[in-house]
Amino acid sequence: MIDIAIVAAFLVACLALGARARRASAGLDDFVLASRALTLPQFVASLVPTFYGGVLGVGEYTWTSGLSNWTTQALPYYLFAAVYALWLAERVRVQPGRTIADHLESAYGARVALIGAALVFLLACPADEVLMAGTLASALSKTALWPAAALAAAAAAALVWRAGLRADVAANRLQIVAMFGGFALVLPYAALAVGGPAALAARLPPGHLTWLGGISPWKAVGWWLVAVWTLVDPSFHQRCAAAGSPAQARRGILISIAFWAAFDLMTTTAGLYARALLPTLPSATLAFPRLADATMPVVARGLFYAGVSASILAALQAKTLLSAVSLGEDLGGRLPGARAEAYGQRVRAGLVAAAALAFVLARLVPSVVDLWYWVGSAVIPGLLLPMLGVYRPAWRVGPAWATAAALAGFFSSLAWVVAARGGAAPLGLEPIFPGLIASGAIWLAGLAAQPSRKAAAQHAPTMTPQQPQ
Repeated sequence: MIDIAIVAAFLVACLALGARARRASAGLDDFVLASRALTLPQFVASLVPTFYGGVLGVGEYTWTSGLSNWTTQALPYYLFAAVYALWLAERVRVQPGRTIADHLESAYGARVALIGAALVFLLACPADEVLMAGTLASALSKTALWPAAALAAAAAAALVWRAGLRADVAANRLQIVAMFGGFALVLPYAALAVGGPAALAARLPPGHLTWLGGISPWKAVGWWLVAVWTLVDPSFHQRCAAAGSPAQARRGILISIAFWAAFDLMTTTAGLYARALLPTLPSATLAFPRLADATMPVVARGLFYAGVSASILAALQAKTLLSAVSLGEDLGGRLPGARAEAYGQRVRAGLVAAAALAFVLARLVPSVVDLWYWVGSAVIPGLLLPMLGVYRPAWRVGPAWATAAALAGFFSSLAWVVAARGGAAPLGLEPIFPGLIASGAIWLAGLAAQPSRKAAAQHAPTMTPQQPQ
């Protein structure tokens, strides 16, 4: 009961911080981007826990596939985050518009913006966080999984209901401390129970300390391509757009990579200890909570649970907000007859819809790792090239080509996801490959169909300056 009380007190504190957040103005810019005034510490404290919300999924993956968690779930994300920081972050900050859909509209028109808004809505849908929150709450309170998951989804929507990003960032300041503190606590207890590195290695299954951990090379390549998610991730986009300056956006991501690397070291080690100590877990998603149950005393265990819940809640509240903005404003606000001043009603309706969709998806795909893989595989091919074209005009195609590439990328990979869920994937291809191939082929055709800028300049009429009268 003491452990549950600690977790409950932590969650109440997060909700209270969100409720106390004050908006600087009543406009949509403040609700979505905190008036573009995030300081560097706020940026880092918000991005680090938000982008690391899948902590129980990390435990599930490490317990199942060992050190390949670092190979497939950490290293590629550092690489693409660095690419984002050095190449995209400042461009996102200076681009007019609030959201990915706004930027797509500026480059390709309203039709591509609507497609992008729908894809971002799916990508940001916090189904994996709803599943993790429900799983953790159910394990701690001995209640049914799905009522606990529904309560978590409602709590996340309530946290950002009134102040949007400002409430999200206010809670993040506590959440980043709790998540690092919790894992710093569990590792010494796990080491006491199992032993040092040599004892740990002796108790792990063969292959658990290899780079692929038993997965196929093609599966590893598929995971690396899913990590391209970083380049289209709406959490990255929102925080870069909300940064106080372009330079802060770039520096904030680079600093965040160091935090993620440190946290990955802690979580991967904890996952290996969980497998060594608990080799017959019925649910790998509960690897971290069961490790705490087996090794930690009361109070310390409650603080660890609070740290795990901090990471989950941070991503849940952020992605619920992003999904709601995509549905309520980026989609709903572009419909005929939509009134600009009614954005609050549309976004709050989106909060309810986002929480409901997350709950439904979590029930349909009750595995955190599968949700990462299937959603990323389906959505990324539809967003990647249109997004890169926004910030790299030389790579940009016309609106019709961008529309075709986005739709072909999404539906090709979605068809593979559906087929793979029912059995073997067609042609043995991981689902993300067909979408990227289809989208890329159309994009290349669109580039080939455009006259080169040099040729266009050569054939442009020569303008003779007028003589002053």
